[in-house]
Amino acid sequence: MKKFISKSLEMKKVCLIAAALLLSLTAAAQDEKLEVPEDELARESVLPVFDTTVSVKNRNVAKEGRIDVGIFGGLALTEPIAQTTKFGIEANYHFSENHSLGAAYSLNSSGLSKDAQGLKNDFGLDFNRAPKPLNTMMLDYNYSPFYGKLSVTGDTVINTTIYGSGALGMIKYEHKSYPALALGIGERFYFGKHLSLKLDFKVFAHQAPIPFKAGALRDGSEGANFQTDPIPALDSFSERVTYTTNLYLGLNYLF
Repeated sequence: MKKFISKSLEMKKVCLIAAALLLSLTAAAQDEKLEVPEDELARESVLPVFDTTVSVKNRNVAKEGRIDVGIFGGLALTEPIAQTTKFGIEANYHFSENHSLGAAYSLNSSGLSKDAQGLKNDFGLDFNRAPKPLNTMMLDYNYSPFYGKLSVTGDTVINTTIYGSGALGMIKYEHKSYPALALGIGERFYFGKHLSLKLDFKVFAHQAPIPFKAGALRDGSEGANFQTDPIPALDSFSERVTYTTNLYLGLNYLF
């Protein structure tokens, strides 16, 4: 028992001595100063992407008081009967960097959609007898709260804006024109200070004729069992509020 106690006391002494040595070494290290030659010290900072901060802070594309014009193509994503493609022109005046007002005109492609053409081929239902949209004219207000910059290589910068839009206008069918409302969201990518690529998504709401009418669409072909319906008047089709989604891709030039 005495031997065990003596060994324990010796271990405590060893631990105390080791702790004292460690504290003395730490104090000595704190007293020493680390000296580095001045020619080895960094004298300038390097940005991770851009060479200067000016291109990051400044707005490269100024739009206030300027006009841009453009051409665009569109696709009606939820149109079941008429041809879904359209093409148009537009012009916008920028009151400020955030607000602009413009006018747009688009022309619908003639003919039937792929699904409507399939119904004609298989069942003899000719939707050319139903009224179809011809063109659209809208006044378009844009609000651009976000302005940013993109860089892929670090050498070039693409300026971009994200905007929301609200539009009022008319959609003309073969027999009648209907007031229309559209809400959307889009983004512009500027390649330089003038040319931009525009991606736009809009949802339209307007009164429109219902193309499905009993006793009016059979054209007498084999799919219709050789039965022919009398050609209906375009204004004889019932109407209802219709919602369509449209996707546009355009190219604009800022003057």
